[in-house]
Amino acid sequence: METLRGQRSAVGGRRSVGDAAWPRRRCSAGLLRTACYLLLLHFTAGTCTAQSTGTVRLMIDPGHDFQFVVDHKYRMQQREVKLGEGLHHFSLWAPERMVVDTALFVVADRSVDLVVRLPYSPEYIAYRDALVRYQNGRKLRLVAPVLFGAGVLWTGLSYRAYDRALDQLETDREAYTSSTDPGRIADLKDQRIPEHKQDLRRARTSLILGGSLTALGAGVWWYVLHRTKNFDAPRFEDREKVRFEGLTWMPTTRGGVWAAGITIPLAR
Repeated sequence: METLRGQRSAVGGRRSVGDAAWPRRRCSAGLLRTACYLLLLHFTAGTCTAQSTGTVRLMIDPGHDFQFVVDHKYRMQQREVKLGEGLHHFSLWAPERMVVDTALFVVADRSVDLVVRLPYSPEYIAYRDALVRYQNGRKLRLVAPVLFGAGVLWTGLSYRAYDRALDQLETDREAYTSSTDPGRIADLKDQRIPEHKQDLRRARTSLILGGSLTALGAGVWWYVLHRTKNFDAPRFEDREKVRFEGLTWMPTTRGGVWAAGITIPLAR
């Protein structure tokens, strides 16, 4: 009986060791299956993520030197960008242009064109008009003295021609009075004196025109100097640039930085 109990005890002992090792093997198999599931989920998620992006081609007027901010965060300067599927916000700007905000829905695995014409900013239009007035004022400052000088020269030449014509007419009259030659008297009366009178009238008309041009040139010169005495070269302050260069996230090779833009006019 004791021998039989010992055998049963031995058999019972072996069964207890097997029963203790069985949960460990089941735990290892479960961990292996979980790891496989996680790896499969990782690769599946990566594939889905890679396939859920679309391409946006930017066709902006002006065709160069434009910048944009995507989703109020990422500031870029390129003609093509890949974005995740969904609705995205774009803020576009170029020098001398206004900031234009627009939204675009990106579809996965497709390309879409964003065509936008950036209008000129009111500040630039005002600057351009002021620059035209300033340039016209500078031109008038050059033209007015030239006009006045031309009038003075014309007046001087006309006065000289008038003086010569008057002296010639006086000489003809003296010759007509003192001459006793009938042929010479007839020549002076019928041809020379009328011709010299016509020369005198032309010289008088030219003198009047020259004096008028001189007076006009003097008046224009005074007017231009009076109107442009406080003219300064206009300066362009791009307020749209200050608005665009607000606090934005700029991606870099090390992750990115927050950047805030500020414009300081240095020209005086």
